Amino acid sequence: MPMSNNSGAGEGRLAGRVALVTGATSGLGQAIAAGFARQGAQVAICGRREEVGQAVAEDIRQAGGEAVFVTCDVADGEQVRDLVARTVAAFGRLDIAVNNAGLGAAGAKLAELTEEEFDSVLATNLRGVWLCMKHEIRQFQAQADGGCIINMGSVLGQVALATGSQYSAAHYVAAKHAIEGLTKTAAADYGREGIRVNTLAPGVVATAISEHVITDEAPLISRWRERIPLGRLAAVEDVVGAAVFLASADAAYVSGTSLVVDGGFLAQ
Repeated sequence: MPMSNNSGAGEGRLAGRVALVTGATSGLGQAIAAGFARQGAQVAICGRREEVGQAVAEDIRQAGGEAVFVTCDVADGEQVRDLVARTVAAFGRLDIAVNNAGLGAAGAKLAELTEEEFDSVLATNLRGVWLCMKHEIRQFQAQADGGCIINMGSVLGQVALATGSQYSAAHYVAAKHAIEGLTKTAAADYGREGIRVNTLAPGVVATAISEHVITDEAPLISRWRERIPLGRLAAVEDVVGAAVFLASADAAYVSGTSLVVDGGFLAQ
């Protein structure tokens, strides 16, 4: 497998591994890609914004990591096939995949959702995850030495979003619940081939993407924060650390489950 000469290439919990992170032009995806690179992984990132994505990859390289960017709409099967192929062309193989690309949660309540709104969220947040898993698993099978998939879920993959406000998320909640099912099914189907599949399920994370909800719905966020035993929203690095764990050898016997990073939100 090709390796770079940067100082992180032979060090860290993910040294010598090749990772693919979708939806990595901002937010959690960008942070996870950078975190993986700091842990020694070579990283392929994807998104729909070419200029932004190239800048993210360059930031990783400037920090001493190795990264490439591939433009991809994960709802398009041919683009996903090409994404995996280009990752392998760049780095020689694929070891870890983080299926993070997705549209946001906020929307109209269920009866007010349009068909277009529902279909748009499900196309990216569910169909996109399935397509990525399909082609990632095929690559793992071709390599015949296992692999690791981390699907980005949410606490809303286990409960509904009860806000008492203008915000609802029926389409988002439906997709995140379905991702839990895809994760369990793939873990059961492909475990004997050494392929681990898990869901990473954050609570409310303070990112630029969620900033508009945090700003516009201060009373709602305050109520959520009051329900969190640890007393704060998740920081991006809380989720990055969990992703590194799931991708590392420390989680070699962890598969088919959901790692919840919510400060205890679901414990009540």
